[in-house]
Amino acid sequence: MLVPAVDQPFSTRCLEVAFRLAQRSSIRVQLAYFIEVPRILSLSADMPDAEEVAASSLNVAERTAIPYKVQVESVIHRTRSAQDRILSLIPEENIDLLVLGARPDRLRGLPREMARELFLAAPCEVIVDYIANER
Repeated sequence: MLVPAVDQPFSTRCLEVAFRLAQRSSIRVQLAYFIEVPRILSLSADMPDAEEVAASSLNVAERTAIPYKVQVESVIHRTRSAQDRILSLIPEENIDLLVLGARPDRLRGLPREMARELFLAAPCEVIVDYIANER
């Protein structure tokens, strides 16, 4: 199972959904944080602010997994396009489930448009936890 984050922290609800599913089926959860590196920089360029957000987000997500007692692997990916890298990672890592969290307020989770595109393009099963706007 792959649970991606891009440019901001994981959605807490998305993590809970993923960990509950993993707990029931005893599968490994790969928490992946994608740092999108601008084309004017090399992929290995120092980006301390982005790296700090990535490390902090993964740390919080790992701590969230503790009560669920699930197997978690955390990885930071540096890429030009997070969406393209997520889609290429699915067959490379034999991912059979993609769990996405999206929010319209853009404070946590994936950007709504990216979640939609991944949902439509992913070559595996996809679960989307989307919190709608309050009216």
